[in-house]
Amino acid sequence: MGDKLNLEKKIIEYKVITLTIIETVKADEYEKLEKKFYQRQLVLDDLNKINYSKEELNKFYLKHKIESLDKALASEMKVKRGSLLKKIGENKKRQIGMAGYNNISAKAVFLSKEA
Repeated sequence: MGDKLNLEKKIIEYKVITLTIIETVKADEYEKLEKKFYQRQLVLDDLNKINYSKEELNKFYLKHKIESLDKALASEMKVKRGSLLKKIGENKKRQIGMAGYNNISAKAVFLSKEA
């Protein structure tokens, strides 16, 4: 009986951390994600140490809607990944433009010193 209680406790802990990760992604607080994913991995490691059947795990998995939560996290990360890649691309274009401008400026200074 203790394993079942511990199993449900760990599933709830996993759920709470996953909800926190979703909120962290939505808030664009990417620097906090590594710690959150590490915490979630520790919970998964603890789950692997508990003696339970597939049926027991599935019961709590369904009860706490873990599958939909994991899908929501994957979806949110995919959306943010797309917008982040777009921002990186825009930044890269800006850097290339600035590098070109800086090269022109440097040549202009060089040419004016020669004259």
